[in-house]
Amino acid sequence: MLAAVISLGSAAPAWAGGGTTINIDPADTGTTAAAFGTHRCDPNLGGGPFQGEDVWVFALPAAKQQGTFTSLTIEFATEGGPVTETITTTPAGDRAIVGDRAWIRTPAGLSSTGELVNPFALTNATAVITGTDGTFDLAQTCPATGGTPSPGLPVTGAGVSGPTLGKLAAGGGSLIVVGLVLLLAQRRRRFVA
Repeated sequence: MLAAVISLGSAAPAWAGGGTTINIDPADTGTTAAAFGTHRCDPNLGGGPFQGEDVWVFALPAAKQQGTFTSLTIEFATEGGPVTETITTTPAGDRAIVGDRAWIRTPAGLSSTGELVNPFALTNATAVITGTDGTFDLAQTCPATGGTPSPGLPVTGAGVSGPTLGKLAAGGGSLIVVGLVLLLAQRRRRFVA
């Protein structure tokens, strides 16, 4: 009985704190809105399509068990560096929680020719929910239409493309291989000497 009281005491702060923290399904990361497999624009979940802006929709796959979202923290990679966005139960014009779903609108980074020049790529996300553990999903995206982004959104230059996640990964892999070759050459030199 004492063990039960101790375990309840240690669990109480997490419960009293307002929920359980869960992670996004890793299979849903590493993508841009345009590259994600499910495209759907829903007027109740961010709307769209918008010129120069993507809509990302997240969902709890087991809503009966997981309850609803309390907040989400989403990490994106961009050419300008990492960007972290938060969605709370207080709706804003470009984001909201709608029960077991949440959405956010981000710059798509389209040039005037419609070329992706500074895409937001989803790298990680966590959420606080009212229910129990599990993961949540990137359920759908509504990619931007072509054209110039809205005023005030970051643009790296018309028609200028920079490194994509694929190019960055390939470059990083190349650097690792070069490093290993140099390390083996140094060890071989020490062994011979």
